[in-house]
Amino acid sequence: MLWKNDGEWKDFVLDLLERDPDADLLWEQIRLEALHSLQPEPEAGPQLYQSILSRKSLLDALISVIANELETEFFKAMELRSLFLQMLVTEEDQMTIAKDVIATASRSPSMATALPVVLFHTGLHALVCYRVGHRLWQSQRKGLAYYLQSSVSRRYSADIHPACQMGSGIYLSTTAGVVIGETAVLGDDVSILQGVTLGGTGKERGDRHPKVSNGVILCDGATVLGNIPVGEGAIITAKSIVTKPVPPLAIMSGIPAKINDYRTLDPSAFNDDLSRHLALKYLNKWQNLLPLP
Repeated sequence: MLWKNDGEWKDFVLDLLERDPDADLLWEQIRLEALHSLQPEPEAGPQLYQSILSRKSLLDALISVIANELETEFFKAMELRSLFLQMLVTEEDQMTIAKDVIATASRSPSMATALPVVLFHTGLHALVCYRVGHRLWQSQRKGLAYYLQSSVSRRYSADIHPACQMGSGIYLSTTAGVVIGETAVLGDDVSILQGVTLGGTGKERGDRHPKVSNGVILCDGATVLGNIPVGEGAIITAKSIVTKPVPPLAIMSGIPAKINDYRTLDPSAFNDDLSRHLALKYLNKWQNLLPLP
């Protein structure tokens, strides 16, 4: 889209790193996408300048977009922006959000590049809000964390408790109907599609929500209830209801969900948007997780 061939892209990256070894390549790509998008749509110049081109970093741009979306008469965009910048100060936070951006851009079938993800993807915006709310919760600023949770629920239609724990590289395809409970734990590289619920059974207290391992795919309308483990690489198919522990790499289907099959650990089986990224990172590790024949 931006270069005629791989050679031009590699030359650009090498030249950029030579001039600035600490350059943020993802942010530079997003800025270039913004400039490139002005060619067919010059009328978008003011918005792109305000949201992207005038910003210092990826985090600054994302926070600017989200603050304007969540602004109310009681909590202005500038105040929200200041709060977000105050809470997302560590290198870990910035790296985690960058991985969320990459996950969304690479796994979303409707967004081919990172620029529209930063500007418009409600799933990513809700994730950033969750990460701010989680830092607030850890800092014992629970009232403000609940306020942010309520704002996200009202604006994005997702109910994500600020106390839950999420790893990096999370893909929240859309926020519609997503519910993640207080004691839920999610590992890295998890994909969550619309209408997913990670909830309690209503009969438990304390630690009562699912523990989802790395690389799990939760398909549309999937429900996992109770303090149960969902093993690495498992797939919960659409509209399934899971109430018992899920083995690694299992494919669960039905109501109540049962093991329908196990993942095929062959690179050719990881050829869709939700699985392609997993092959490089997990394929060798997962070979030891399959049950014996």
